[in-house]
Amino acid sequence: MALVLLNALLKLRQQKPAVALLLCLLLLLLQTEAAQQQQATATTQKIPAQEQPSDINSPIINGKNKTTRQHQQPLKPIIVASSVNQSALTRMIESRLAKAYLALGFQLKVQYLPAGRSLLMSNKGEFDGELFRIQSVASHYPNLRLVPVPLTSVELYAFVRPAFVTDSQQWQQNAKLRIGYVRGFKMAEQYLFKGSRVPVTTTRQAIRMLNQGKVDLVLDDVESVLQVQQDLTGTEIRRLPQVLSSDKLFHFVHKKHQALLEPLTAELQKTATTVSAHPH
Repeated sequence: MALVLLNALLKLRQQKPAVALLLCLLLLLLQTEAAQQQQATATTQKIPAQEQPSDINSPIINGKNKTTRQHQQPLKPIIVASSVNQSALTRMIESRLAKAYLALGFQLKVQYLPAGRSLLMSNKGEFDGELFRIQSVASHYPNLRLVPVPLTSVELYAFVRPAFVTDSQQWQQNAKLRIGYVRGFKMAEQYLFKGSRVPVTTTRQAIRMLNQGKVDLVLDDVESVLQVQQDLTGTEIRRLPQVLSSDKLFHFVHKKHQALLEPLTAELQKTATTVSAHPH
C-alpha cells in the first residue's frame, strides 16, 4: 500500500508539485499521530500489569484473600455419634463444637443413634467420636480420646408416678422396685440400688413404661425428660428432690484423630462455659 502511494505522489509531483508536497506533509502528520496513539495505548495496557502484585509476594494473597480462598475449599467432614434424645442444650453444645471444628477446617456432622449402640460404634471407629459423654467412658472404651475441656454438667434424678409412696430416701434399698433407665446412659448404669434393672432404648420409652406401670421408677436427667414430658408438675410423673449424682460432660474423638486433641482443646477453651445438659 505504501509503495502504491509513493508512485502516485511521484507522478503527481511531475504534474502538480505544490499539491504533491502538501499531500506528503499531510501523510507525514497522519503517520506521526498514529504512532503516538499506538504508543499511548501500549503504555496504558502495561501500567495495571506492573502495579498488580504477584501471587507469591502479594500481601492481599497472603492475607485476607488467601484466608477467604481457604474457607471456600471443601471442608473435611467429622461425623460423630450422639443419642437420639435432643434438647436445646444439646443443640447448643453441637453448635459450639461445630464452630471449633470449623476453625480447624472441618465440618461437624452428627448421627443420632440409641445411646448404647453409638458408643460401641464410635469405639470401633465407625464414627469419628462421640458428641459428649461423662469422663468415665474413657476407661471403658479405650479407643475413644477425651478432649479435656468440660462442655457442661449433668445431674441424675429419680422420676416416679404420683402414687409412688416408698420413702424417697430409702428406695435404693427396696429390692422389689423395677428401675428403668436408658441403655448406654453411664450415670444410671453405674448408680447402685437393690431393685431390678430395666434398660430401655430411649427416654421416651422409659417414661411411657413409667406411665403404664411397667416400671416403678426411672433414672434420668431433667433435660432428657423434658423432651418427653414438658410439665413435670403435672399429674403423670414427678421428680424426687434428691440429686443422685452429678458429673461433667466431655467431647470424645476416636484415637485415629489423636492429632486433633490439642487444637480442639485450644478452640474449646476460648468459649469455656458452665451449663447443664443431658448426657445421652
